[in-house]
Amino acid sequence: MECPACGQMNVDDVSVCLSCGQRLPSYLGGVSVDTSQAESKTPMVIAGNIDFPLPPDKGSVSSQPPSPQLTKSEPPISSRFPKPPSLPKIRMTVKPTQEASSKATAFNEEDSFPAKPPSRSPSPFSPIAPSSPDPLPKVASMSRPAHMIYAGFWYRFLAWVIDVIILGVVLGTLGAVIVTMSASFALRGGDFSASPLAFIFGAYGVVIASIVLSLLYFAVSESSRGQATIGKLALGLKVTDVNGKRLSFLRALARYIAHIVSNLTLGIGYVLNVFTVRQQTLHDLIAGTLVVYKEVTPTDLIDNLTVPAQGAQKASVLLVWVMTVMFLVTVALVGRPLIETPARQVAGISVRMYEVEMLGAEAAAAVSDYQETHGRFPPTLEAADFHQTSPQVRRIWIDEDSGTIYLEPAFSPLRKKTLGFVPEFDEEGDLIWICRSEDIDPRHLPEHCR
Repeated sequence: MECPACGQMNVDDVSVCLSCGQRLPSYLGGVSVDTSQAESKTPMVIAGNIDFPLPPDKGSVSSQPPSPQLTKSEPPISSRFPKPPSLPKIRMTVKPTQEASSKATAFNEEDSFPAKPPSRSPSPFSPIAPSSPDPLPKVASMSRPAHMIYAGFWYRFLAWVIDVIILGVVLGTLGAVIVTMSASFALRGGDFSASPLAFIFGAYGVVIASIVLSLLYFAVSESSRGQATIGKLALGLKVTDVNGKRLSFLRALARYIAHIVSNLTLGIGYVLNVFTVRQQTLHDLIAGTLVVYKEVTPTDLIDNLTVPAQGAQKASVLLVWVMTVMFLVTVALVGRPLIETPARQVAGISVRMYEVEMLGAEAAAAVSDYQETHGRFPPTLEAADFHQTSPQVRRIWIDEDSGTIYLEPAFSPLRKKTLGFVPEFDEEGDLIWICRSEDIDPRHLPEHCR
């Protein structure tokens, strides 16, 4: 039956149009309905709580009920249900706030989802778990501050003072032992000039021991595992090469020997520390070494290749160096007599008096030859063919009657005083000379003239 509303063809037994839901005319008043086939029941399709009869195959009702499955030629079931009326569409506009829009913008600018989801570590009891867990990533050590990399001038100076005190105590003890051994050897009648031990334990023994001990102390300490002497360890310093590695014994030895060059420059080699980019002294530059803090690593040195000294440190070092040089120059030019000890003055006078004595002995020998030849003393020393040759003697002359030779020193405090050589004859008639003085302090006289 054709639907008068939409024109859809429907079966005769339905009361409403399967397409639009319009009630069909067969169920309206005044329309006849064919019920000859009422006893045969048409298969129904149950959809929800409503039974809808299927259309007959090819326009006839078969006595056999058709298969409940739909054929391909039949329209889909969804087309047989009435479509619900469409609701009017309502458009809602929401104005986002400023904060929400900023968050949305930030979210759109970034990736909403990661390119690769984070991997989840399998359980250690899982059959696919790795045999050993991945090692933890190593955390890179943070670089130290630049001012805590290279040791400054005053830290190195204090370390040197500590080392000097330690070496002084050790060398003083060793010197006392050497002097005691030398004195005991001399008291037993040992001959120092004929024994090789005389050179080792004699006058030069302390000097040689000091040099060797100092060399070994610095070279062994700076090439050891601690990389520092006791003074540097006390201040948290160490000595390395330019790459931050430990020194070999030969390089540490070369560094100590290079100190000689720094000392010959009147201290300028040490002051150079505040002008180099890695605060190196002259002997550091020669040996290729650095003095750094104990915790510094090679990575810290790579990150801080140029860390010169600060301005305050430069000013203080230069001021102290200038004052030290001025003091030394003043002492050398003006204050030398003031700092000389009486012992040194006596030693200097004794050395000059020895030269005066030698000149008097030469004059006495010339007078002895003249007396043996002529039987009398010469009137002058020139007559005995003797001429003065020493700058330490101001005047020399002879008394013709007694034959005594007099010498006047040319240096203070013995100027205008005399040293005499008096002639005497022994039992065999030979002429001998006796050295004596009446106005010179005996401590300034040679030993056999006192």
